Amino acid sequence: MKILVLTSYTKTQKSKHDNPLGREDLSPPERLDRRIRELSGYSARAGEMFTGPSHREVRKGLTQVRKHEEYGETTLDLYFPSNFYRVDRREALVNENDRIVPFDVEMLPDRAGVYYGETAPLERVEALMERYDLVFSLLEKYDVLELKCMFERHREVPLVLLAPPSWRISIPESLPNTHLVCTGAKVLVGKLPGANCYNLRGAVFRKLCEVACREGFHVFEKVRQNPQLIRDIVLEQR
Repeated sequence: MKILVLTSYTKTQKSKHDNPLGREDLSPPERLDRRIRELSGYSARAGEMFTGPSHREVRKGLTQVRKHEEYGETTLDLYFPSNFYRVDRREALVNENDRIVPFDVEMLPDRAGVYYGETAPLERVEALMERYDLVFSLLEKYDVLELKCMFERHREVPLVLLAPPSWRISIPESLPNTHLVCTGAKVLVGKLPGANCYNLRGAVFRKLCEVACREGFHVFEKVRQNPQLIRDIVLEQR
């Protein structure tokens, strides 16, 4: 089984710089190219660049799975729904192994969904998803809002959106392969070891990986068949 994990750029970054890439550097293209070259010495792999609470949990989960003896037939890939800030300046969506430069690009006042990193066009994200058997969305709210149509279209690949109830997201019942799994603090904090209000989605993913490594990767198939089992699996209430 090929599994895709989608997560977001965040402000907390590994590589620090007194003058990171800013919104004023994004155009014209010549200025952006020059600034990326200037910052390339401070670049990091995207999967390691972001050091916030949820990202740390995601990395723990990925590391566990990739060290497991069953890894190979089942694989996990981490991507970001963006092609911005790449050292190589390619147009492809950013994989965890692609290098990006440090940036501090704040929200546009007239586009609430564009924050920290510019979200790639919906079609590119969907084209990536079609290459997988199961997709987990651990996206932050600003990316979910920008990609809202992605969660409202029919697709063959099961897409599991982890999101708190406070986001007020609803999935049409006519979309059997798009699943909203609520990761709210009332359900998880105090019950899921290591979970707090700042890392909930990452903690759920990390625990799911832990259970799969202990019981076998058939756990991922169970989730693919019925994503609503995730909460019971991570709370070990099966």
